Amino acid sequence: MSEKPPVVKKMSSLFLIVIFVMLALSIAALYQALEVYRNSGKFDLASITLSFSAIALSSYMFFQMRAKPMRLGFEMQKVFTTIQCSNCSFTSTRTFQRGDYILKEIEPCPQCNNKMIISSIYREVDEKEKEKETKLLS
Repeated sequence: MSEKPPVVKKMSSLFLIVIFVMLALSIAALYQALEVYRNSGKFDLASITLSFSAIALSSYMFFQMRAKPMRLGFEMQKVFTTIQCSNCSFTSTRTFQRGDYILKEIEPCPQCNNKMIISSIYREVDEKEKEKETKLLS
């Protein structure tokens, strides 16, 4: 069974519109602050700083949206269920199914036809994870 990677969503058009509106408003505010300085000689440092900050922030958000998303490397764990017969010593293992819990009675035993119960539920530990655990313990 091959697991398909999650589908990457496209850029939200609403978020893109918000970024461009923010960029346009910050450019207009910067232009207005520079016009006031040119006409009256008053230098409004706060308006210019906020305008440049808004331009930088909107540009950053736009380029981050266009960049490839970082792959987190999350894999689904393989979980198994061990089933034992309460009468004979028959044991079987299968993949975990939704609704499994320990001591749940399930299908009859193929050998003695008695009820079988779930004795354990566990996940498969891969070799990389074992190596990490041993390095942490030592």
